[in-house]
Amino acid sequence: MPAIRYQHNDKSVVLHDAKLHGGSSLIPAYLKDGSLVYSPFGGFVSRDALKYEQTVQLTDIHGFSAATDEGNAFSESWRDVSSQTLLGAFIKGKYFVVLNNGKPITASRHKR
Repeated sequence: MPAIRYQHNDKSVVLHDAKLHGGSSLIPAYLKDGSLVYSPFGGFVSRDALKYEQTVQLTDIHGFSAATDEGNAFSESWRDVSSQTLLGAFIKGKYFVVLNNGKPITASRHKR
């Protein structure tokens, strides 16, 4: 199960699909017009499953791990994605990280 590490205030928060049932954390994204908007994290979606969803550039995500073990201790090392924005999809009021073959898709960095 994939996971992301997101910097929230002064602590790092790990978000993954199994954690979504207890509530959701707000993560930021740049919209196409350049505005920064926070919405709940919805999980992950395969690029193949997307049809006409609105795409966004997810920001402030610092790490990505492709899989976890049964105890939710991450068995794979974290990939640093802090210098990149990730492609996201806005579906039913939530942001989803778009994956291609189990890896996040990087979007071109938005200029502030």
